[in-house]
Amino acid sequence: MLKIFLSIITQRKFFLVALIVFVAYILVYLAAVGHLIFTSRMEQAESFLEVKFLTNWQQLLLRQRSPFLFEAIGAVYIGSNIKLFLSIPNLILASLLGVLVGSNFALSFYNFKRLGLSGGKGVVALLGTIPSILGGMACCVPTLILVIGLQLTATLATAWSFFVPISIILLTLSIGWSLKRIQAGKS
Repeated sequence: MLKIFLSIITQRKFFLVALIVFVAYILVYLAAVGHLIFTSRMEQAESFLEVKFLTNWQQLLLRQRSPFLFEAIGAVYIGSNIKLFLSIPNLILASLLGVLVGSNFALSFYNFKRLGLSGGKGVVALLGTIPSILGGMACCVPTLILVIGLQLTATLATAWSFFVPISIILLTLSIGWSLKRIQAGKS
């Protein structure tokens, strides 16, 4: 199945789909956990791109604020309105989930092309992408609910530790299921 996956993902159009979804997912993930902020800065920017690290960044490198959410060790200022907090574990998690979501989209797009996107087969292929989309968003939904301010925030904050690993498992299973369907279609 790895051979099938690599043959699909190395094709330019499917790779571009995966890359676009990967980048978009990372941006949404970082914004949802509060590590990508669009705001005005109080001080004048010295340059368009500025990187600042905290003095005790080594102590904060793996410190958790909550399960699967880590402290920032610095910040990147882009222009005068964009602030990206640097947290290596958060970037790794966002990248892992982004790769899985991007791969799911690329495989779904491949299936759409293969099936011709018409009739019942196209609808079934479209419905097959819904679990991957929902699985990838499961990690960010509790953060959005925290922003909304519902009474369930304490319970969801406790359950947060389950959402990221469940998302990884569901997205991986979705990729396997898609590859089995592709392999069965080629036989």
